[in-house]
Amino acid sequence: MSILYGDDPLIIANHGEGLGRERIVSRILSSLNVLRSRTPSAVAALVGSWGSGKTTLLNEVEAALATSEEWRVAKYNPWSYSSLDTAVPGFFSEIRAALPGDSKNSGAREAIGGWISRLAPLGQLGSVVGADLSAPAKILADLVIGDRSPEKLRSDAEDLLRDLDTPILMLIDDLDRLGPDELLMTFKLVRLLGRLPNIYYLLSYDEKTLQDVLLRTGLVADEKSRAREYMEKMIQLRLDIPTMLPEDRLDLVNAVLKEVLTNHRLDLTEQDMKRMSQSWGKCLDVYINQPRAAKRLFTQVDATWMDVAGEVDFVDFVLMTFMRTFEPSVYHLVERRADELLSPSGSYWNVRSKESHRDRWDRWLGHIKEEGAQHPQEMRELLAEMFVPLRSARDNMEYGSAMKSDLSNRKGVGHPDYFHRYTQIGIPRSDIAESTVLECLRELQESRPGIAVATVESKLRKDAPLVVAKLMRHTEGSDVPVEGLMRLLGKNYDAIGAAESGFLAYRPTWSALQLAQRLIPPAPEDAIPIIKASCETLSGLTLVSDLLRQLIRSPGEEEAEQPPKWMEQAGEFVANEIESYLSVVEEKTSDADFERAFRNIYALRDLTSQTHVQKVLWDLIGSWRNRDVADVLVVLSPLGHGSDGTNEWRTVGDLEAETVDSMLGIEKVAATLGDLPSPSSRTDLRAHFDHDPTLDERRPYALASFARIVKSFREQHEGVDPSP
Repeated sequence: MSILYGDDPLIIANHGEGLGRERIVSRILSSLNVLRSRTPSAVAALVGSWGSGKTTLLNEVEAALATSEEWRVAKYNPWSYSSLDTAVPGFFSEIRAALPGDSKNSGAREAIGGWISRLAPLGQLGSVVGADLSAPAKILADLVIGDRSPEKLRSDAEDLLRDLDTPILMLIDDLDRLGPDELLMTFKLVRLLGRLPNIYYLLSYDEKTLQDVLLRTGLVADEKSRAREYMEKMIQLRLDIPTMLPEDRLDLVNAVLKEVLTNHRLDLTEQDMKRMSQSWGKCLDVYINQPRAAKRLFTQVDATWMDVAGEVDFVDFVLMTFMRTFEPSVYHLVERRADELLSPSGSYWNVRSKESHRDRWDRWLGHIKEEGAQHPQEMRELLAEMFVPLRSARDNMEYGSAMKSDLSNRKGVGHPDYFHRYTQIGIPRSDIAESTVLECLRELQESRPGIAVATVESKLRKDAPLVVAKLMRHTEGSDVPVEGLMRLLGKNYDAIGAAESGFLAYRPTWSALQLAQRLIPPAPEDAIPIIKASCETLSGLTLVSDLLRQLIRSPGEEEAEQPPKWMEQAGEFVANEIESYLSVVEEKTSDADFERAFRNIYALRDLTSQTHVQKVLWDLIGSWRNRDVADVLVVLSPLGHGSDGTNEWRTVGDLEAETVDSMLGIEKVAATLGDLPSPSSRTDLRAHFDHDPTLDERRPYALASFARIVKSFREQHEGVDPSP
């Protein structure tokens, strides 16, 4: 049976040694036995705050007495009755039901039964719980017989109950949940009508709440001191539930945590347990000091975990659920200040850049106090366990990339890619589920691309860094679908670059290159087939071309002296593929196809030589019928993107002299073009286009830019200072 849901009491017998409550039960039983030996009837009270486990203790007392011949137990809960008229006879019917059923006690049962009939309207007798109304005619007769008056019936009951061998203990729970009228009636029953020989009472309530209800009755004239005096007069023995000991609280939390872990088939690592323990000692311990508090927290965790299972870190989810449940105002503070908490350094536009660690640590304590937190210091410590900027402030140090990697690997709340999964308790629309990424990898591994691959592909085009970061976490094993992933990256590489740059410039997308570099195996016999498969599309060829350029231009420290073994063979293959695309470029009629064919011309130069790329290009230009060298200058001219915050536009940038010279040769281009525009009549290169300009629209800007290159080039070679 679950110990989490509803407001049901914990069933202690099912959870070790009773979470420290067994000694309290023993003390209650011992006190009741003393009470029994001192007085024929008395009222005891089990006093504890809401959530302290009063109902659990009453159940344990009842269970302990069930195996004992020293007491008989009756239970009365005013909530079981719909009105005061039914509650009164119900009270006595519970006493009557607790009496032994043998003939010796039949008189007492009959007397109490008659008393019930006298106290309740005839039409409501059928609603009395536990009353034996099998002979209504006899009860009706008792009502009109003179010697069966309520006073006579009470006297008879007292005489008969005095001879009971076994006393009755009446358990009355949830007094603190009654309204003023219900509470007064229950006290009247206990104080004035229920004080019968061998009848004892154990009431259960939260004292503060009960006093507040008494103040609303007018009985104590709105004075708390009189409310206390009234309760002292009612109660002969007060049994307070002590604060749970630290080890008992830990046992309790371990019990409910174990159920959650079992329900969801979860195993916590040693590191998880360490983090949970640290958070407990720094914060949770002061909040979870009663059984109901533990149930309240882990019921929330159990009920919502399935929405984020596998998508977030379990320990962080527990901590965020704790904060949302016990300190909702601080939880909303975290949401409002997420930009700061998710920033690596904790500094963002509205936080003073020169703020010291101590100042930030103190400032956050102020924020938490403003939210009215019960324990501000402890809540600040809890936030420092989850968010790096506050941990840095607390520890007076900056944490490096290792901390960020840890957050990313375990999908921690302090990482910007995962924060909103915790606050949304699910996957936001801007995100993609880890389960989808894993299913995508399975589909690629089994060569059966389906919905997951399509979903990942769509998201990859919109937010490549996000998707690549997730893929990187799952590409360290031996069963990674390398070829499938490389095909997927290659197919979408140009679209990714366009999305990241904001216009059709096809810039390299570094996150995709990073993943590609990790995927390609080191051995040439393994790498080359994957590279060839990746180059089946022009976009894929661009991916591999950019990767090779990156390795050539920026080798890592370990790779500086020894590049990947597959690079030379891959370079030859890629260079041939680039030339193949260029060889048929004129047959492509659209400007976009023409320009895309030249996307990898820089890679061809870096993979071969300037001499080789110049020969390839001039041979190509010589074979054209409809295009000329000016078209090559156009595609070598960079496109720009401008904005004033409201409007956006496209611009054409200047050609670079080094690029033109290495690709074509400046003098040879000038000789081929003949007359060039006068540099003095320069076309405004800051002209705005509200669309992607065509090659013809960009042509004047490219020629004007080349004319300035020629002028500067010739002046430099003639020894003329080109500066004005």
